[in-house]
Amino acid sequence: MKAVKINLAGRERHLCFTVEAMFQIEERFGGAQELTDTMEANSRTGFEAVCGAAAILAEQGELCRRSMGYEPEPLCSAEDIAVTMVPTDLARLKLAVVSAITLGYGREIKPENDEVDLGLSELNEQKKTS
Repeated sequence: MKAVKINLAGRERHLCFTVEAMFQIEERFGGAQELTDTMEANSRTGFEAVCGAAAILAEQGELCRRSMGYEPEPLCSAEDIAVTMVPTDLARLKLAVVSAITLGYGREIKPENDEVDLGLSELNEQKKTS
């Protein structure tokens, strides 16, 4: 599970951007880009978007934990997050939401073999020195 750990509503939560989270964010906010645009606003709408997205991602993180056999923890709602957050936590939560989405979309590309392209390595070295 790829997730971002953060303390929300008094508990450690795992924000996890799953396919289900992607669809929920699409339905509620119009997509990840629209969500991040809305979150940037220093307004009630931006704050509600951050809390709503964090609740979706935290729910998915908890469901992933449960499917992996961990003891169930209580889910938190957007309202739980909103009433327990202090103003200094807002920037941290925005960053965590964006990081979770980025992590969810990220790909891990592993080479099929351990071969090194010596020509490409030499070209890269020449670029560094020029």
